[in-house]
Amino acid sequence: MALSSYNTTLTASLVNVGEVTNISVGGSSLTEIDITNLTSTDKSYIMGALEAGTLTIDFFAPANYADFSSALVPASGDATASAFEISFAGSDLVASFSGICTNLSISAEQDGAVTASATVKLTTAITWS
Repeated sequence: MALSSYNTTLTASLVNVGEVTNISVGGSSLTEIDITNLTSTDKSYIMGALEAGTLTIDFFAPANYADFSSALVPASGDATASAFEISFAGSDLVASFSGICTNLSISAEQDGAVTASATVKLTTAITWS
C-alpha cells in the first residue's frame, strides 16, 4: 500500500513549519574515485565523500515575521546546521537530517495567498527511522 502525504509534518530546529504544500528531498550522491591502473582489465572505483543533497520546501508564508523559523532564514557566514525532521502521517516513518538554509523566497500575487519557498543544503545523510 502506498504512503499518503496527508498530514505529513516538517520541523526545523524543533519548530513546526506550518502550512507546507510541498517537500522535496533529493540529490544525494557519492563521489566516484577512479582507481583503474595500467594493469586493470576492468574499470575500478571506490566511493568517496557523500554529497547529502538538498531539501526544498514550499509553504504559505506566515502572517508575521516572528513565525518564520530561524532555520529557514539564511544568514551570511552561517555555519551552524539546524535539525530537520519529516514525519510521514499514517506510518512510523521519519526522516531526520541536518542542514543550512541557502535560499528563502517569497511570492505574492493579487488575489492569491503569499507563498514562500526555502532551499536547505543538507549537511548530513538522511536517517530513516
